[in-house]
Amino acid sequence: MKPIHLPPLGEIQLCRPPSFAAIYDVVNEWGGLYNTNQIQTARGARLLCAVIGMCWAPDNAGPLPPEYQVTTGNPIAYGGQMMDWLARHKVEVLPIYQRGSDLIVELNAGLPTQPDVEAAKDFSVVSEVV
Repeated sequence: MKPIHLPPLGEIQLCRPPSFAAIYDVVNEWGGLYNTNQIQTARGARLLCAVIGMCWAPDNAGPLPPEYQVTTGNPIAYGGQMMDWLARHKVEVLPIYQRGSDLIVELNAGLPTQPDVEAAKDFSVVSEVV
């Protein structure tokens, strides 16, 4: 993933979240907002902050953002935590909006499609023969 420049924090390295559930949480919420023309709402802004936090590479220098709790399945609440965290660090809003929406699209593109699922449904692991 391309890094994001977040003044005054600087260049932040991003990575795909390790949890499929986390990715699905944010992409699914975004899709719901998109399908109901509600992207430009407070919920949409929270999701953009959430996806940046979810994609924040842990090896970045400087302060680390709060961690998304996958067990809650609540990217909107996490987005509020991230929004507050970013504001405390005086991060500009424009790069959050620009890069956050790109990240959601990128994560969505990496989700399995129906043909992927169809191709894998008869998949079985072959045991190694000794």
